[in-house]
Amino acid sequence: MRIVFAGTQSVGKTTLVEDLRAACPEFRVEEEPIRAVARATGEPPPAIPTRRAEQRLVAYGMERLAATSPGDHVLFDRSPLDAYAHAILSMEIGGEIDPDFLAELRPKVRAALANADLMVFVPLEDGVGNRNDGFRYLDESNRRRVDQILDDLLLPSARLVNVPVITVRGDRAARVDQVRRSMSGGIRR
Repeated sequence: MRIVFAGTQSVGKTTLVEDLRAACPEFRVEEEPIRAVARATGEPPPAIPTRRAEQRLVAYGMERLAATSPGDHVLFDRSPLDAYAHAILSMEIGGEIDPDFLAELRPKVRAALANADLMVFVPLEDGVGNRNDGFRYLDESNRRRVDQILDDLLLPSARLVNVPVITVRGDRAARVDQVRRSMSGGIRR
């Protein structure tokens, strides 16, 4: 099963991925694209997402998802959907992203996500702080905006994600339990 995680920064995606990996050792982890791309290029992520940066993230995510098969057991810490959400935010706050660029990215995001079996949305919850780890750039209002953009993009009416989507809430153990139940068929949004 190929499970993709989405959520704004510092909501516990990586922690959930690590907890699931510990609970399900047959899974391997694909690291967060922003980290992999930064390491590969030697360039830190820009303070405001640029076309070039978002193209790289989407291409990386597409490549990694396409390299899997339905029987693979992979946990993807983020996906092209996250890059798309950040591109939308960039456009909204005056970055170089425009509607034409978003229209160009959209089918790539959709195609990449077609290689997933389950999408897990980790929303913002009260009391979860914005921890600085060198890759965080959103202030609290933009962090909340990305959370809302992702929530909207995951709706069936957005027509971007054609796999089951679950939203996980609660403490670490509860989130792991919610994903494990969904893996065995109890899927819900």
